[in-house]
Amino acid sequence: MTKYELLTLSDEELVKQCRFEARRGTGPGGQKRNKTSTAARVTHEATGLTATDDVTRSQHQNLAHALFKLRCEIAVKMARVEDEAIPEIPLDPTPKSGTARFALWLARIFDAFQAHGFQLSESAASLGLSGSQLTRMLAKDDLAWQKLAEARQRLQLPPLHK
Repeated sequence: MTKYELLTLSDEELVKQCRFEARRGTGPGGQKRNKTSTAARVTHEATGLTATDDVTRSQHQNLAHALFKLRCEIAVKMARVEDEAIPEIPLDPTPKSGTARFALWLARIFDAFQAHGFQLSESAASLGLSGSQLTRMLAKDDLAWQKLAEARQRLQLPPLHK
C-alpha cells in the first residue's frame, strides 16, 4: 500500500496490518504499573515501523495513542510513490494533534521537505507558503517540530529556530 492509502485507513484496518504487543510499562508508577500489561507496541508488518505508548493505565487508550504515533511515523519516514495521488489537505489551520487529519497534514509537509532536501524556503514555496509561515505552523506542534529537527540533524543541516 502507498503512504496515503495507509494514512487513510481506519484504526481497525491499520491494526489488522500490524503486530500488536501488550507489555508492562516502564518507569515510575507503583504496583499497578508493574503488574499489568497496559503498554502497547504496534509494528506495521510491511514497513517495519514501530510505535509504543504507555502513558495511561488503559491498554485500549495506549493502543489508540500508539496507532496515532505509528501514523506519524508513516507520514514522516515513508517515501511517497511518485504517481501517488495526494488527498487535498488544507495546510492552515494546523489540525489538532492526535487526529488522522494531522497525520495527513504532516505527510504533505514532509513530502515537500523530502522533495527539496529539507531546505525550508524551497519546501515552503512548493506548498505556497513563506518560510516563516511554515515555521510557525510546525512550531505549533511539538511532534511535528521534533520530527523535522531529527530529519535535518540526520542530514547535518543546521537546526531551525521557533
